[in-house]
Amino acid sequence: MSPERADCETTNRVLVAGVLILAAAALAVQLFVSPVIGLADNGDYQRVMGYAGFQHTTSDDAERYFSFLRTRYAVVRPGWFRPGYHSSETLLAFVARGAHRALGGGAVFDLRTLAALHAAFFLLALAGLVRACRGLAPPTQIAAAALLVVVFTDVGYVAPFQSFYSQTASLLFLLLTAAVAAEAVRRARLAGPWLAAYFAGALLFVGSKPQERLAAPLLALYGMRLAGTSWRAPWRSGAAWLAAALCAFAVWYGRHTPYTLRESTMFQVVFGEILGRSESPAQDAAELGLDGDWLRYAGTNAYAPDSPLLRSEFRRAFLHRVGYRKVLRFYLHHPRRLAARLERASRDLWTLRPSFGNFERSAGRPPGARTSAFAVWSGLLEHLGKRPVLWVSLLFGASLAAAAAGYRRASPGERLFREGVVLLVAMGGLAFFVCALADAPVDDSRALYSFHALVDLLLIADVCWMVQIMESRRGERIVAPAS
Repeated sequence: MSPERADCETTNRVLVAGVLILAAAALAVQLFVSPVIGLADNGDYQRVMGYAGFQHTTSDDAERYFSFLRTRYAVVRPGWFRPGYHSSETLLAFVARGAHRALGGGAVFDLRTLAALHAAFFLLALAGLVRACRGLAPPTQIAAAALLVVVFTDVGYVAPFQSFYSQTASLLFLLLTAAVAAEAVRRARLAGPWLAAYFAGALLFVGSKPQERLAAPLLALYGMRLAGTSWRAPWRSGAAWLAAALCAFAVWYGRHTPYTLRESTMFQVVFGEILGRSESPAQDAAELGLDGDWLRYAGTNAYAPDSPLLRSEFRRAFLHRVGYRKVLRFYLHHPRRLAARLERASRDLWTLRPSFGNFERSAGRPPGARTSAFAVWSGLLEHLGKRPVLWVSLLFGASLAAAAAGYRRASPGERLFREGVVLLVAMGGLAFFVCALADAPVDDSRALYSFHALVDLLLIADVCWMVQIMESRRGERIVAPAS
């Protein structure tokens, strides 16, 4: 091994250890040191708790929802509530339940057990990402390690670790998949256990939330590229089968999204967004094929106590008349309305933290109080200005241009790195458009959780790429980002 190579390896081992220590400390202070930090329930907890066998220990809605974090839950029969909402987060909740039993836990489950499991997966992903940088110049490795710790230990990412929200699984399995892909890029190939690990991580990410399933074809194509450019390449046929299985799972997962979720989401899109903001609601309702009597629901909320979704006859008629394809056609026929919707959705592009409480009631904080600790990155994002779409578009555009420049002259590993940059751009853009056009939640910040992670991964990759180029120009023997 050359001295330069040995120096890179030594630097990497030190950085992996340092990242694990610093990240673990940041997680411990937030999740396990009183007053512990988490994210209060907005009503979505039960989608996971119902299957995993947990219940709130209070019937006081003021304490259960939005305002305060709760860390104690009753252990009950798994499947007491079956909403039809499937998520890989439920698997993690079952593992935490098993750990609770193995440790002699009683009838009350401590949410910190699940938080510890989340933290373990997170640290594994972080270590994997830093370890995959071991062929890069020491300054590049330092930049990658520092940015990964600063960005992803921010309370905006960590607070959901102390919760039953499925978005946590989205982040964890996205980072784990990215770590495997980064190692495959370093090796310039994806084979054996690494191939299985990549597609397993991708499947668990796709299965974390219904909106993530649309990324399956992108992840499948990239997995095949990592396995080799020729059909004669070892593992290429195996990658093709795994890619097909991933896409088939995404189709199955989409078809098994509960009707109640589809109904409420579509109601928000149609009555909250399209008709609620329309200058000619009757005309728009006719274009969408809606009953004219339904105009009285324009501007109302799907979750209101008197929502028409509580009536089965309305639900059947509504879903029969309108779907995502019709909504998409409507927006394509009205580009100004489309631009306005994208602008409204973009207001939360810099908002990593939802407005739910972070503290338990016992901490003595007012209802809905949020911590200001470990909020450097999320706070910085919120001060970036009023044109988030412009800045994100510039980031995406510059990343795509850099990936295309010199692609033909790049080595196989460098090409895979550039294609990974394109993948992050494509998945980030898809995540935003899905939220903007097919989701329309009351609070876009949680729906954009994966979008934030994808953009931050892209930003970290770009910064490290630039550092690597500068180091190379200084005349050092540097292996390119993908080799």
